[in-house]
Amino acid sequence: MSKKASQSHIPQAASQSVVDHEEHTPSREPPPYSSPVVVPTAVHDQPMSSRYPRSIPSLPNLDYSKYSIPDCTVSKDGTTIAMYHPSFSTDPRALTRFIQEQAALPPLPYIHIVGGSREAIMMQQPDFDIKLNMLRYFVPAQSNGWNYLRLVGDDEMAFRGKHTQTTTPVVKGGIEDWARRFCKESSSQKSFTLERQLINWNTSYIDGQIRSLIAATGYTRHVTVSFPMRYTKIVVHPPRSSESFFTSLFSPLMDKKRYEVARGVWPYATLPPGPEEDVSGRSCAVQSEEAWWRDWKDVLRLAIVNKKHGWISLDDVLEYKMCPVEPEIPKNPWGYC
Repeated sequence: MSKKASQSHIPQAASQSVVDHEEHTPSREPPPYSSPVVVPTAVHDQPMSSRYPRSIPSLPNLDYSKYSIPDCTVSKDGTTIAMYHPSFSTDPRALTRFIQEQAALPPLPYIHIVGGSREAIMMQQPDFDIKLNMLRYFVPAQSNGWNYLRLVGDDEMAFRGKHTQTTTPVVKGGIEDWARRFCKESSSQKSFTLERQLINWNTSYIDGQIRSLIAATGYTRHVTVSFPMRYTKIVVHPPRSSESFFTSLFSPLMDKKRYEVARGVWPYATLPPGPEEDVSGRSCAVQSEEAWWRDWKDVLRLAIVNKKHGWISLDDVLEYKMCPVEPEIPKNPWGYC
């Protein structure tokens, strides 16, 4: 995925602005963006409880209490949060604070590796099923982070309060103006969506390294490597109690007022991946994909040949590195010959 360094980078004046892209394809123009995400104190702030510890070593420095959202539901796949708190659909200031708070929180990215025949996978009996949490690699430990709140551009197709994507209206007042427009809507079929997005992460490199490592163990069955994310969309709805029986019955036929104009963007690096000569100024929020692979490849190989099912964590890395003798790798772990 070769792109020129100027196609997606963090401007020097605001170290968190990175060109948006869809599924590893960076755009060529810098996006419109808000000021860096600085989270104001919300009226519903509560004292931190033991559920949200601040000082666990290696835990990314985030305000985990803000992940707890009033009056919400989470989709079965963990991607979408639907919330129905009345103030967020009627009070522009409350909605603005909420969107800023949630944009300051990343989604939960992880790598999912599954091996087995298609029939075995469908029956949930794979040979191995491994997950690796990647959150810490998007949250720098010694800075305010590179994340920013990106708003839809003037000429960008998006849901701007209509049931179809358009380029109108054009709003110049930032997130506050979008919040006012949404809260003025009287329709019970309105929604305001914040999407959390990761960019400039070289998943193609990681995918290739994982597949090569698995092939080197002699494994010949089907392998799936994916990069799922949880908590990627937050959708604000009017209170459910405001829907009458008539409204719920005919809601599929009603004109929906959709606002999908805001994204919380979390860069892995200042530039998208590409040839070395094109990305010589690329720097990563925490570490490069190559450095990550050097840290994790041996532990990953051991988990695969041991047919692990579950998460691989830093504990596995520590156990591997502190073992006085190198763990033995079976010569023929799959029993093919």
